[in-house]
Formats: sequence, structure tokens, C-alpha cells
Amino acid sequence: MKQIFIFLAVVFVGALGFGVFLGMQSQNLDDLTGRHPEDREPNPVSVPALIEAAAKSRTDVTISERQLNTWLANTLEARQDGLLSDFVEIKGVWVRFDEEEGGRAEIIIEREIRGFPQTVSMFIRIERRKKEDGKFYTYIHKDGGRIGGVLAAGGRFGKARVPQGFLYLTRDSFESLAELFQTELKWMETDIASHGAGRIIFEENQMRISFPKD
Repeated sequence: MKQIFIFLAVVFVGALGFGVFLGMQSQNLDDLTGRHPEDREPNPVSVPALIEAAAKSRTDVTISERQLNTWLANTLEARQDGLLSDFVEIKGVWVRFDEEEGGRAEIIIEREIRGFPQTVSMFIRIERRKKEDGKFYTYIHKDGGRIGGVLAAGGRFGKARVPQGFLYLTRDSFESLAELFQTELKWMETDIASHGAGRIIFEENQMRISFPKD
């Protein structure tokens, strides 16, 4: 029994150490369109203007991953405050769209810690549900599916997918980002989804905003 306990303890410590090792690295960002300068839109569009147009005129809009990441690279001034500000440098904020788990977005903060590249990210899924009265409402999941079919994956620390609870450690960073986009978030949550009965759909390399045709 003692040997089994020691074996399990060694396995646990090894797995924990491996998880920390993966978490302190950077996930592979080479697949992100619009991240590298040579891959960006030559004539950048105003993403907020596209969202505003959809919100006010209720017209369908498609925003590509390249368009959004180009706009983020050109306009977003990200900074790291607090105790880590002396040795953490924000390199960029990016979004990845894919069709996994019915469609999701991954918001990624790319940074350097004492010169070493590291990433942290948060998943978002949007589900449209029908109520008993026939009306629809939009539910936002702050996860990207399940880890091993059990725990909800909140995002990634480096290369490691982590449960939702671990995002508490980076809550301030993502809340600061949300504050920068309060107007756009209001358009999407209130004007598009709630009042306009619109759908926000994440697909491979793009996000679609679609409204009922009737």
C-alpha cells in the first residue's frame, strides 16, 4: 500500500510539474491570420464600424480573423499594470475563430516575462436558446468545451488547456480588455442579440453576425 501511495504521489507531482512547464511556454500562434505584419490587411477596415452598422441597421456582417487581428494590431494599446509591470511586456492581443465545440473564439494575450514568450487565453462560446414562449435568448459560455469530457476548459496557460477556475488568476487582464471594448460589447449583447434577435456565429477564421430574414 505504501508503495502504491508513493507511486501515485510521484505521478501527481510529475503531472503537475509538466503542466507548469507547458503553462510557462507560448502556444503556437503561427495559424493566426493577421498576426504577422506581412499577413495583415493592406487596407484595414474599422471593426467597430462594421459592428455598429450591424447593430443599427440590422444587416448581416462577416468579420474575418485577419480583419480583426489587423485592427487589433493597429489600434490596441495593451499594457500590464500591477506588481508584474516591471518585467512583463504585452506583445499583442489576438483572436482565433474556429468551429470546434459548435463554434468558439479564443482571446489570446501574448506577452514576454523577463524576455521569455508566454501566452494566456480565454475561450468564448455563444449559444442561442429558445424559451417556452417561442422567443430566443443568447447565452455566453466562458469556456471552449470540456477537458477529458469532465471539466470545462476556460482557456490556455501557454500550451496547456486549463479549467475555468484557473482563469481567476488572469481575471484582471481580461476585465481590462473588456473595458476597452464596452461600446462594441453593448452593441453585440444588447442591440444585436437581445433587441435585434441577431445571431453571433463563430466559424473557421471568421465571425458572422446574422439577423432573421422575416
